Order: sequence, then C-alpha cells, then structure tokens
Amino acid sequence: MNYAEKHGNRAAERRFGSPPTEKMIREWRKKRKDLIKADTNKNTLRSCAPKWSKREEYVKNWIIGQRKNGIAVSTKMILFEARRLASEMSITDFAGTTSWCEIFMRINGLCMRNKTKIAQKLPREYERKIIEFHKYVINMRKKLCFEIGKLGNMDEVPLTFDVPSNKTVDVNP
Repeated sequence: MNYAEKHGNRAAERRFGSPPTEKMIREWRKKRKDLIKADTNKNTLRSCAPKWSKREEYVKNWIIGQRKNGIAVSTKMILFEARRLASEMSITDFAGTTSWCEIFMRINGLCMRNKTKIAQKLPREYERKIIEFHKYVINMRKKLCFEIGKLGNMDEVPLTFDVPSNKTVDVNP
C-alpha cells in the first residue's frame, strides 16, 4: 500500500504482478485503517454477514434433512427452496441466482458429490402413473381403432419415469 500511495495504483500493479489488480489495490487503500487494525490470526474482513441468516440456516438444515432421508439434493432444488422461503418471509430483493447458491454452499461447507450408490426406487406416485399410462393406452386404442390383439407387451424395454441425477449436494468432511 505504501508503494501505491507514492507511485499510484497502476504502477503498483505493474510492480507486483497481476494478482493484485489495480482495482484490488484501490480497495485495499480504501480499507487501509480496517486492514491495519485487523487481527492477523483470524480470517477477518473476508466477507459480509448473510443478509437473511435465518433463511440460510433453514435452507442448510433442509439440505441436511433431505440427505439424511436419502434424497439427492441438486442446486436447483436448493434455489427453489430458498426462493420459496424468501417469498414466505416476504423478502422481495432476493434473486436466488446460481452464483448465490455457489457462495451459500461454500460458506456452509457444502459441495457437489457423485453418488456412490444408485439404487433405483419406485417413484412415490408410481401407482397413479401406471394408471395414467393405462388410461392413455386405452384412449389411444379407442381413438385409433386398434384391436386388443394388435397390442404387444415389451417388458424388456426400459421405461424411465424419472431420470435420477448422478450428483448430489453433501456436507464437506
């Protein structure tokens, strides 16, 4: 900072290399008093406190609860839950972007992991889906005038109801 005060921010950037950019040096000079007073043994002045800490704590507990129940959690699910909670709490200036999700995960010690075990489970509403499929087949048979003898059974062809993801959010060890 002393060099920048004598020679300027750009000269300091050229002298010390590209990691301290001119903008970073400018910010350091603005926060000079705080930086001098800061405890060097602690991670001070790293980031601001969360704006809505109760919501973020709830979202983190929701993720941990989902994982304990064996449910894979995606970043989209986190965003949907955070947006839902923000609307419940009447928070209007929360955008719920992917960059917010990345920062939230980093701050709370969460990361993306590949699933180690993918066991296919039937969807919760599988019976309803089967009935809907049967109704669809019957309606199409009536609409297109197929005889029952013209329909074939293809139980060797896999039919996926829901495509499972191979990644999930988990707590960093």
